[in-house]
Amino acid sequence: MKSMTQNRIAVAVMAAWMGCAAMPVQAQDFDLTDMVPARPGQAVEPQQDVVVEDGIVIAADEATAVSVAHQQLIDNTQDGVMTIAVGSGVGLLSTGSASYQTYDNINATLLSKRAAYNQAFLAAKKGLVEYQKGAEVVCSNLVSMQMDYIDSGTDSIGNTATSSKEGCADSVAGSLAGYVTYDVFDDTDKKSVRISVISTPKTRAQIQANTGAVNVVSDPNEVFKQVVSDIQKGVMPPLGAKVLTNANTGEVVLMGFGSAIIRQNNNARIASRLADAAMRQSQTRARAALLGTMQGEEIYWRGSFDESQVESTEQFEYEDPALQDPSEVEKLEQERTVFLNQFKETQDYGSLTKGQLPPGVGLRSFVSEDGYWQYTVAVYAPSLSAAAKEAARDQNARGKDARDARGGVNNKGANPRGASGQVAKDDDL
Repeated sequence: MKSMTQNRIAVAVMAAWMGCAAMPVQAQDFDLTDMVPARPGQAVEPQQDVVVEDGIVIAADEATAVSVAHQQLIDNTQDGVMTIAVGSGVGLLSTGSASYQTYDNINATLLSKRAAYNQAFLAAKKGLVEYQKGAEVVCSNLVSMQMDYIDSGTDSIGNTATSSKEGCADSVAGSLAGYVTYDVFDDTDKKSVRISVISTPKTRAQIQANTGAVNVVSDPNEVFKQVVSDIQKGVMPPLGAKVLTNANTGEVVLMGFGSAIIRQNNNARIASRLADAAMRQSQTRARAALLGTMQGEEIYWRGSFDESQVESTEQFEYEDPALQDPSEVEKLEQERTVFLNQFKETQDYGSLTKGQLPPGVGLRSFVSEDGYWQYTVAVYAPSLSAAAKEAARDQNARGKDARDARGGVNNKGANPRGASGQVAKDDDL
Protein backbone atom coordinates (compact mmCIF):
# COMPACT_ATOMS: atom_id res chain seq x y z
CA MET A 1 0.00 0.00 0.00
CA LYS A 2 2.79 2.36 0.93
CA SER A 3 4.73 1.66 -2.28
CA MET A 4 1.61 2.32 -4.33
CA THR A 5 1.20 5.67 -2.61
CA GLN A 6 4.83 6.56 -3.20
CA ASN A 7 4.55 5.60 -6.87
CA ARG A 8 1.38 7.67 -7.18
CA ILE A 9 3.14 10.67 -5.68
CA ALA A 10 6.11 10.20 -7.99
CA VAL A 11 3.81 10.10 -10.99
CA ALA A 12 1.98 13.17 -9.70
CA VAL A 13 5.22 15.09 -9.25
CA MET A 14 6.29 14.19 -12.79
CA ALA A 15 2.89 15.28 -14.05
CA ALA A 16 3.26 18.51 -12.15
CA TRP A 17 6.56 19.22 -13.84
CA MET A 18 5.11 18.42 -17.25
CA GLY A 19 1.91 20.37 -16.60
CA CYS A 20 3.71 23.33 -15.08
CA ALA A 21 6.44 23.49 -17.68
CA ALA A 22 4.61 26.25 -19.47
CA MET A 23 4.00 28.19 -16.27
CA PRO A 24 6.33 31.04 -15.36
CA VAL A 25 7.88 29.62 -12.16
CA GLN A 26 9.60 32.28 -10.11
CA ALA A 27 12.61 31.39 -8.00
CA GLN A 28 11.33 32.19 -4.53
CA ASP A 29 12.23 31.25 -0.99
CA PHE A 30 9.48 29.21 0.61
CA ASP A 31 8.53 31.00 3.82
CA LEU A 32 5.57 29.93 5.95
CA THR A 33 5.50 33.39 7.50
CA ASP A 34 4.23 34.84 4.24
CA MET A 35 1.20 32.53 4.08
CA VAL A 36 -2.31 33.21 5.31
CA PRO A 37 -3.90 30.09 6.86
CA ALA A 38 -7.37 29.03 5.82
CA ARG A 39 -10.47 29.70 7.84
CA PRO A 40 -13.87 27.95 7.70
CA GLY A 41 -16.04 29.23 4.89
CA GLN A 42 -13.27 31.16 3.17
CA ALA A 43 -11.90 30.51 -0.28
CA VAL A 44 -8.36 30.46 -1.56
CA GLU A 45 -7.66 32.19 -4.85
CA PRO A 46 -4.76 30.26 -6.39
CA GLN A 47 -2.24 32.53 -7.99
CA GLN A 48 -1.16 29.73 -10.28
CA ASP A 49 -2.71 26.58 -11.71
CA VAL A 50 -3.36 23.90 -9.10
CA VAL A 51 -4.15 20.23 -9.63
CA VAL A 52 -5.64 18.05 -6.88
CA GLU A 53 -5.53 14.32 -7.56
CA ASP A 54 -6.00 11.50 -5.02
CA GLY A 55 -5.43 13.88 -2.13
CA ILE A 56 -2.21 15.24 -3.63
CA VAL A 57 -2.03 18.98 -4.27
CA ILE A 58 0.22 19.88 -7.18
CA ALA A 59 1.24 23.45 -7.87
CA ALA A 60 4.11 25.42 -9.34
CA ASP A 61 4.92 27.06 -6.00
CA GLU A 62 4.78 25.84 -2.42
CA ALA A 63 2.77 28.76 -1.04
CA THR A 64 -0.18 28.11 -3.33
CA ALA A 65 -0.05 24.35 -2.73
CA VAL A 66 -0.08 24.74 1.06
CA SER A 67 -2.93 27.27 0.99
CA VAL A 68 -5.13 25.05 -1.19
CA ALA A 69 -4.33 21.91 0.82
CA HIS A 70 -5.12 23.65 4.10
CA GLN A 71 -8.39 25.04 2.78
CA GLN A 72 -9.50 21.59 1.60
CA LEU A 73 -8.78 20.06 5.00
CA ILE A 74 -10.78 22.82 6.69
CA ASP A 75 -13.69 22.47 4.28
CA ASN A 76 -13.86 18.74 5.02
CA THR A 77 -14.19 19.62 8.74
CA GLN A 78 -12.22 16.49 9.62
CA ASP A 79 -8.72 15.75 10.80
CA GLY A 80 -6.50 14.52 8.02
CA VAL A 81 -3.31 14.72 6.01
CA MET A 82 -2.74 16.10 2.56
CA THR A 83 0.32 15.69 0.39
CA ILE A 84 1.87 18.69 -1.29
CA ALA A 85 3.85 17.83 -4.40
CA VAL A 86 6.17 20.58 -5.61
CA GLY A 87 9.33 20.79 -7.61
CA SER A 88 11.53 20.57 -4.50
CA GLY A 89 9.91 17.38 -3.20
CA VAL A 90 6.97 16.25 -1.13
CA GLY A 91 5.53 18.06 1.87
CA LEU A 92 2.89 16.92 4.34
CA LEU A 93 0.21 19.04 6.00
CA SER A 94 -1.72 17.51 8.90
CA THR A 95 -4.55 18.92 11.00
CA GLY A 96 -5.93 17.86 14.36
CA SER A 97 -8.92 19.17 16.28
CA ALA A 98 -10.56 18.79 19.67
CA SER A 99 -13.41 20.35 21.62
CA TYR A 100 -13.52 21.98 25.03
CA GLN A 101 -16.15 23.05 27.55
CA THR A 102 -16.83 26.32 29.32
CA TYR A 103 -17.52 26.52 33.06
CA ASP A 104 -18.46 29.03 35.72
CA ASN A 105 -14.86 28.79 36.95
CA ILE A 106 -12.62 30.57 34.40
CA ASN A 107 -9.71 28.35 35.45
CA ALA A 108 -11.67 25.25 34.45
CA THR A 109 -12.60 26.78 31.09
CA LEU A 110 -9.01 27.70 30.26
CA LEU A 111 -7.65 24.34 31.42
CA SER A 112 -10.24 22.56 29.27
CA LYS A 113 -9.21 24.70 26.30
CA ARG A 114 -5.51 24.08 26.75
CA ALA A 115 -6.14 20.34 27.07
CA ALA A 116 -8.01 20.55 23.75
CA TYR A 117 -5.02 22.30 22.15
CA ASN A 118 -2.76 19.52 23.41
CA GLN A 119 -5.09 16.80 22.10
CA ALA A 120 -5.38 18.48 18.70
CA PHE A 121 -1.59 18.85 18.51
CA LEU A 122 -1.05 15.16 19.26
CA ALA A 123 -3.66 14.22 16.66
CA ALA A 124 -1.94 16.35 14.01
CA LYS A 125 1.46 14.83 14.77
CA LYS A 126 -0.05 11.35 14.77
CA GLY A 127 -1.31 12.07 11.25
CA LEU A 128 2.22 12.81 10.02
CA VAL A 129 3.65 9.66 11.61
CA GLU A 130 0.83 7.48 10.31
CA TYR A 131 1.32 8.73 6.77
CA GLN A 132 5.06 8.14 6.89
CA LYS A 133 5.18 4.92 8.90
CA GLY A 134 1.78 3.34 8.37
CA ALA A 135 -0.54 1.82 10.97
CA GLU A 136 -0.67 -1.66 12.47
CA VAL A 137 -4.22 -3.04 12.38
CA VAL A 138 -5.84 -6.04 14.09
CA CYS A 139 -9.55 -6.81 13.57
CA SER A 140 -11.89 -9.63 14.49
CA ASN A 141 -15.44 -10.08 13.25
CA LEU A 142 -18.01 -12.68 14.29
CA VAL A 143 -21.61 -13.12 13.16
CA SER A 144 -23.91 -15.74 14.68
CA MET A 145 -27.35 -16.60 13.27
CA GLN A 146 -29.98 -18.78 14.96
CA MET A 147 -33.42 -20.01 13.96
CA ASP A 148 -35.94 -22.05 15.95
CA TYR A 149 -38.93 -23.11 13.82
CA ILE A 150 -41.91 -25.28 14.83
CA ASP A 151 -44.54 -26.80 12.54
CA SER A 152 -47.73 -28.38 13.86
CA GLY A 153 -50.86 -29.65 12.20
CA THR A 154 -52.51 -26.28 12.58
CA ASP A 155 -49.75 -23.66 12.57
CA SER A 156 -46.16 -22.72 11.77
CA ILE A 157 -44.22 -20.41 14.06
CA GLY A 158 -40.58 -19.48 14.36
CA ASN A 159 -38.00 -17.37 16.15
CA THR A 160 -34.89 -15.95 14.50
CA ALA A 161 -31.93 -14.13 16.00
CA THR A 162 -28.74 -12.67 14.59
CA SER A 163 -25.88 -11.43 16.75
CA SER A 164 -22.59 -9.89 15.70
CA LYS A 165 -19.46 -8.78 17.45
CA GLU A 166 -16.64 -6.79 15.92
CA GLY A 167 -13.46 -5.59 17.52
CA CYS A 168 -10.59 -3.64 15.95
CA ALA A 169 -7.42 -2.05 17.20
CA ASP A 170 -4.87 -0.06 15.26
CA SER A 171 -1.74 1.64 16.44
CA VAL A 172 0.81 4.13 15.16
CA ALA A 173 4.32 4.60 16.49
CA GLY A 174 7.33 6.41 15.15
CA SER A 175 9.82 9.20 15.53
CA LEU A 176 8.93 12.64 14.23
CA ALA A 177 11.24 15.61 13.63
CA GLY A 178 11.54 18.54 11.28
CA TYR A 179 7.93 19.70 11.53
CA VAL A 180 6.62 23.15 12.44
CA THR A 181 3.29 24.60 13.52
CA TYR A 182 1.48 26.12 10.55
CA ASP A 183 -1.77 27.33 12.07
CA VAL A 184 -3.80 27.39 15.29
CA PHE A 185 -7.46 28.35 15.46
CA ASP A 186 -9.91 28.64 18.35
CA ASP A 187 -13.55 28.58 17.28
CA THR A 188 -15.23 30.05 20.34
CA ASP A 189 -18.72 29.56 18.86
CA LYS A 190 -18.27 25.81 18.40
CA LYS A 191 -15.91 25.53 21.39
CA SER A 192 -13.29 23.69 19.40
CA VAL A 193 -9.66 24.23 18.50
CA ARG A 194 -7.66 23.16 15.49
CA ILE A 195 -3.91 22.88 14.98
CA SER A 196 -2.12 22.31 11.70
CA VAL A 197 1.47 21.11 11.44
CA ILE A 198 3.56 20.92 8.32
CA SER A 199 6.72 19.19 7.22
CA THR A 200 8.32 20.20 3.95
CA PRO A 201 11.70 19.56 2.37
CA LYS A 202 12.76 23.03 3.44
CA THR A 203 11.74 22.74 7.10
CA ARG A 204 13.41 19.34 7.36
CA ALA A 205 16.59 20.58 5.68
CA GLN A 206 16.74 23.78 7.71
CA ILE A 207 16.33 22.03 11.03
CA GLN A 208 18.72 19.20 10.18
CA ALA A 209 21.39 21.60 8.96
CA ASN A 210 20.91 24.02 11.83
CA THR A 211 21.25 21.61 14.73
CA GLY A 212 24.96 21.11 14.16
CA ALA A 213 25.99 24.56 12.96
CA VAL A 214 28.21 26.65 15.23
CA ASN A 215 30.16 28.83 12.86
CA VAL A 216 27.55 31.50 12.05
CA VAL A 217 28.35 34.72 13.86
CA SER A 218 25.74 37.45 14.33
CA ASP A 219 24.62 39.75 17.08
CA PRO A 220 22.47 37.75 19.54
CA ASN A 221 20.33 40.82 20.17
CA GLU A 222 19.46 40.87 16.49
CA VAL A 223 18.19 37.30 16.77
CA PHE A 224 15.79 38.18 19.57
CA LYS A 225 14.69 41.37 17.82
CA GLN A 226 13.76 39.28 14.80
CA VAL A 227 11.91 36.77 16.99
CA VAL A 228 9.93 39.46 18.83
CA SER A 229 9.11 41.19 15.55
CA ASP A 230 7.86 37.92 14.07
CA ILE A 231 5.68 37.22 17.11
CA GLN A 232 4.18 40.69 17.06
CA LYS A 233 3.26 40.32 13.40
CA GLY A 234 1.67 36.91 13.74
CA VAL A 235 0.17 34.59 16.33
CA MET A 236 1.87 33.28 19.43
CA PRO A 237 0.80 29.62 19.36
CA PRO A 238 0.28 27.81 22.66
CA LEU A 239 2.53 24.94 21.58
CA GLY A 240 4.59 23.66 18.67
CA ALA A 241 7.62 24.99 16.83
CA LYS A 242 8.59 27.32 14.02
CA VAL A 243 11.50 28.03 11.70
CA LEU A 244 12.46 31.66 11.12
CA THR A 245 15.10 33.08 8.80
CA ASN A 246 16.88 36.17 10.12
CA ALA A 247 16.13 38.89 7.60
CA ASN A 248 19.50 40.61 8.09
CA THR A 249 21.95 37.71 8.27
CA GLY A 250 20.12 34.80 6.65
CA GLU A 251 20.71 32.75 9.80
CA VAL A 252 18.08 30.11 10.52
CA VAL A 253 16.42 30.43 13.94
CA LEU A 254 14.43 27.61 15.56
CA MET A 255 11.66 28.42 18.01
CA GLY A 256 9.76 26.17 20.39
CA PHE A 257 6.54 27.42 21.97
CA GLY A 258 5.13 26.64 25.38
CA SER A 259 2.15 27.93 27.31
CA ALA A 260 0.33 27.56 30.61
CA ILE A 261 -2.86 28.83 32.14
CA ILE A 262 -2.41 31.57 34.73
CA ARG A 263 -4.90 30.35 37.31
CA GLN A 264 -6.93 33.13 38.90
CA ASN A 265 -7.31 33.52 42.66
CA ASN A 266 -8.67 36.30 44.88
CA ASN A 267 -5.75 35.94 47.28
CA ALA A 268 -2.89 38.08 45.92
CA ARG A 269 -0.18 35.89 47.44
CA ILE A 270 -1.65 32.69 46.01
CA ALA A 271 -2.24 34.38 42.64
CA SER A 272 1.42 35.45 42.53
CA ARG A 273 2.61 31.91 43.19
CA LEU A 274 0.24 30.54 40.57
CA ALA A 275 1.66 33.03 38.03
CA ASP A 276 5.20 31.91 38.87
CA ALA A 277 4.18 28.28 38.42
CA ALA A 278 2.64 29.10 35.03
CA MET A 279 5.89 30.74 33.99
CA ARG A 280 7.90 27.63 34.85
CA GLN A 281 5.38 25.37 33.13
CA SER A 282 5.46 27.38 29.91
CA GLN A 283 9.28 27.48 29.91
CA THR A 284 9.58 23.72 30.30
CA ARG A 285 7.03 23.10 27.58
CA ALA A 286 8.82 25.52 25.24
CA ARG A 287 12.12 23.71 25.78
CA ALA A 288 10.43 20.37 25.10
CA ALA A 289 8.83 21.71 21.91
CA LEU A 290 12.19 22.99 20.66
CA LEU A 291 13.91 19.71 21.51
CA GLY A 292 11.15 17.72 19.82
CA THR A 293 11.47 19.46 16.48
CA MET A 294 15.29 19.55 16.61
CA GLN A 295 16.10 16.00 17.71
CA GLY A 296 12.77 14.27 17.24
CA GLU A 297 10.13 12.86 19.55
CA GLU A 298 8.43 9.51 19.78
CA ILE A 299 4.74 9.61 18.88
CA TYR A 300 2.35 6.88 19.95
CA TRP A 301 -1.31 6.34 19.20
CA ARG A 302 -3.62 3.43 19.76
CA GLY A 303 -7.28 3.34 18.82
CA SER A 304 -9.77 0.56 19.27
CA PHE A 305 -13.48 -0.10 19.10
CA ASP A 306 -15.83 -2.89 20.05
CA GLU A 307 -19.30 -3.15 18.58
CA SER A 308 -21.91 -5.77 19.38
CA GLN A 309 -25.40 -6.11 17.97
CA VAL A 310 -28.43 -8.34 18.51
CA GLU A 311 -31.43 -8.47 16.19
CA SER A 312 -34.26 -10.94 16.69
CA THR A 313 -37.84 -11.78 15.73
CA GLU A 314 -40.03 -13.88 18.05
CA GLN A 315 -43.38 -15.50 17.28
CA PHE A 316 -43.58 -17.78 20.32
CA GLU A 317 -42.28 -18.42 23.81
CA TYR A 318 -41.45 -21.69 25.54
CA GLU A 319 -43.52 -22.33 28.62
CA ASP A 320 -40.36 -23.65 30.27
CA PRO A 321 -37.31 -21.95 28.72
CA ALA A 322 -35.01 -24.49 30.38
CA LEU A 323 -36.67 -27.51 28.71
CA GLN A 324 -37.57 -25.85 25.37
CA ASP A 325 -40.20 -28.50 24.66
CA PRO A 326 -41.75 -27.77 21.21
CA SER A 327 -45.07 -29.18 22.39
CA GLU A 328 -45.25 -26.69 25.21
CA VAL A 329 -45.10 -23.26 23.58
CA GLU A 330 -47.27 -20.18 23.66
CA LYS A 331 -47.86 -18.32 20.43
CA LEU A 332 -47.49 -14.57 20.80
CA GLU A 333 -50.49 -12.48 19.82
CA GLN A 334 -48.16 -9.97 18.21
CA GLU A 335 -44.79 -10.64 16.70
CA ARG A 336 -41.99 -9.28 18.85
CA THR A 337 -38.88 -7.70 17.36
CA VAL A 338 -35.73 -6.70 19.22
CA PHE A 339 -32.79 -4.59 18.08
CA LEU A 340 -29.88 -3.61 20.33
CA ASN A 341 -26.46 -2.22 19.43
CA GLN A 342 -23.59 -1.23 21.69
CA PHE A 343 -20.49 0.65 20.55
CA LYS A 344 -17.37 1.40 22.59
CA GLU A 345 -14.29 3.30 21.43
CA THR A 346 -11.00 4.29 23.02
CA GLN A 347 -8.12 6.43 21.74
CA ASP A 348 -4.79 6.88 23.47
CA TYR A 349 -2.27 9.50 22.36
CA GLY A 350 1.24 9.80 23.69
CA SER A 351 4.55 11.49 22.98
CA LEU A 352 7.99 11.22 24.52
CA THR A 353 10.66 13.88 24.23
CA LYS A 354 14.06 13.28 25.78
CA GLY A 355 17.47 14.75 25.11
CA GLN A 356 19.93 17.56 25.73
CA LEU A 357 19.34 21.00 24.30
CA PRO A 358 22.42 22.76 22.92
CA PRO A 359 23.93 25.64 24.90
CA GLY A 360 22.71 29.15 24.26
CA VAL A 361 18.97 28.45 24.10
CA GLY A 362 17.25 31.68 25.08
CA LEU A 363 13.82 32.09 26.62
CA ARG A 364 11.41 34.95 26.13
CA SER A 365 8.11 35.01 28.03
CA PHE A 366 4.92 36.94 27.41
CA VAL A 367 1.58 37.29 29.14
CA SER A 368 -1.54 37.52 26.98
CA GLU A 369 -3.39 40.81 26.90
CA ASP A 370 -6.26 39.37 28.94
CA GLY A 371 -3.80 38.07 31.55
CA TYR A 372 -5.00 34.47 31.36
CA TRP A 373 -2.18 32.85 29.32
CA GLN A 374 1.54 32.66 29.97
CA TYR A 375 3.54 32.13 26.79
CA THR A 376 7.22 31.27 26.39
CA VAL A 377 9.31 30.92 23.27
CA ALA A 378 12.58 28.98 23.43
CA VAL A 379 14.97 30.26 20.76
CA TYR A 380 17.95 28.47 19.28
CA ALA A 381 20.30 29.93 16.70
CA PRO A 382 23.87 28.92 15.85
CA SER A 383 25.12 32.37 16.85
CA LEU A 384 23.50 32.09 20.28
CA SER A 385 25.02 28.64 20.80
CA ALA A 386 28.44 29.83 19.66
CA ALA A 387 28.27 32.80 22.04
CA ALA A 388 27.34 30.52 24.94
CA LYS A 389 30.21 28.15 24.20
CA GLU A 390 32.64 31.06 23.99
CA ALA A 391 31.40 32.36 27.35
CA ALA A 392 31.88 28.90 28.84
CA ARG A 393 35.45 28.77 27.54
CA ASP A 394 36.18 32.21 29.02
CA GLN A 395 34.73 31.16 32.35
CA ASN A 396 36.83 28.00 32.41
CA ALA A 397 39.92 30.01 31.55
CA ARG A 398 39.27 32.46 34.39
CA GLY A 399 38.72 29.57 36.76
CA LYS A 400 42.18 28.21 36.04
CA ASP A 401 43.77 31.60 36.94
CA ALA A 402 41.96 31.86 40.30
CA ARG A 403 44.12 32.80 43.31
CA ASP A 404 44.82 30.43 46.16
CA ALA A 405 42.00 30.67 48.69
CA ARG A 406 44.20 29.62 51.62
CA GLY A 407 45.85 32.09 54.04
CA GLY A 408 45.52 35.89 53.98
CA VAL A 409 44.71 36.44 57.68
CA ASN A 410 45.65 40.00 58.83
CA ASN A 411 44.56 41.23 62.27
CA LYS A 412 45.39 44.81 61.28
CA GLY A 413 43.57 44.71 57.95
CA ALA A 414 40.98 47.34 56.93
CA ASN A 415 37.78 46.90 58.91
CA PRO A 416 35.07 49.46 57.97
CA ARG A 417 32.30 49.74 60.56
CA GLY A 418 28.95 48.24 59.69
CA ALA A 419 25.58 49.70 60.57
CA SER A 420 25.45 50.38 64.32
CA GLY A 421 22.96 52.15 66.55
CA GLN A 422 19.66 51.86 68.30
CA VAL A 423 16.81 50.84 66.05
CA ALA A 424 13.78 50.99 68.34
CA LYS A 425 13.00 54.08 70.40
CA ASP A 426 12.88 53.68 74.18
CA ASP A 427 9.37 55.11 74.28
CA ASP A 428 8.23 52.33 72.00
CA LEU A 429 9.47 49.58 74.30
